[in-house]
Amino acid sequence: MYRNNKSNLKLMRLLPRIGVICCIALLLTAAGCSRVEKAEKDDKILIGLSLDSIVVERWQRELEILVATVNELDAEIDVQIANESIDKQTEQIQYLIDKNVDVLIVVPNDANAFYDVLSEAERSGIDVIAYDRLIMHPDVDLYVSFDNVEIGRGISQRLIDELKKKTVNIPEEEIKPFKLLIINGDPKDNNSKLLNEGIYASLQEYIDAGFVTVVDEAWANEWREKIAKDLVEKYLSSGEEIDGIIAANDVLATGAIEILSKWRKAGEVLVVSQDAELSACQRIVEKTQLATAYKPIYDLASTTAKIAVSMAKGEKIIANDSIYNGYDNIPYLKLDAYVVDLDNMDNVIVKSGFHRKEDIYRNINNGK
Repeated sequence: MYRNNKSNLKLMRLLPRIGVICCIALLLTAAGCSRVEKAEKDDKILIGLSLDSIVVERWQRELEILVATVNELDAEIDVQIANESIDKQTEQIQYLIDKNVDVLIVVPNDANAFYDVLSEAERSGIDVIAYDRLIMHPDVDLYVSFDNVEIGRGISQRLIDELKKKTVNIPEEEIKPFKLLIINGDPKDNNSKLLNEGIYASLQEYIDAGFVTVVDEAWANEWREKIAKDLVEKYLSSGEEIDGIIAANDVLATGAIEILSKWRKAGEVLVVSQDAELSACQRIVEKTQLATAYKPIYDLASTTAKIAVSMAKGEKIIANDSIYNGYDNIPYLKLDAYVVDLDNMDNVIVKSGFHRKEDIYRNINNGK
């Protein structure tokens, strides 16, 4: 989905390089081609990577994979980390534009915050990849992420399936609605909205049937764990019962389960989330968390790095879907995620190499 003006700008950016190489070739013909080849080799593709933060475990791992893959492809990468600051991320994106990167990969703090600076990237002929989080800008060239709606649907359905088991020997007329809390992610992150859409796509028929009721719902600004803690504490301290909690990621689940443990209800209240962090996998085998969603981040990071280098070479964008980002339908490379619980922990997490078995089961029989 390359626009003609962007293709022309990319060519104009390449012309000085081509011109220099041609001049060198003419001047050094008598000396052979070795120095010309060296001039071409030294002019490597430069990828810019702008990250909101690396506080969460998965982002640290993905950063390592992105850098390693770009380097393996004989390209260079300039990494900027904004530490959850919109202003700082704006400055860092502008820095990468000024550095004349070939492709810009962005994990935005706020889907709507970078219109002006990304317009500058467009004017400079720089391709933009929205990495895992959608960016609301008309000239984003590719969105690479997982199916976030399906993740919300999957973890919610896993919770419903477990709640159904509790009603097997209860007469239908005696079944009371199960009470759920929903702890959404940061409202500035479009993935939070997609996840919430998937949650309700799964829950709505059970809400309508009176099987479950959502007693409260919160949005965790900046993905803050404290918001999860406060919501759970509010209900337990008031004497309200909770049967299940749907948390938008494992960090929020950690906060929720910490409060459940304080009230000696960890394991009794069913908790689902996403990211398959080691702590969540440990809680699942310890039976204080029901499930999490595993997103193959190696595939996400390595594929994005390869696509970025290909885009820098002017090659065709790879996508298997499209998504509307508020301005246009942009190419969307959608990857699959998997709901993980006690039954498939070894087959999914251990076999994939995402976590080691001895680490997951560390607190169970000495990890054996």
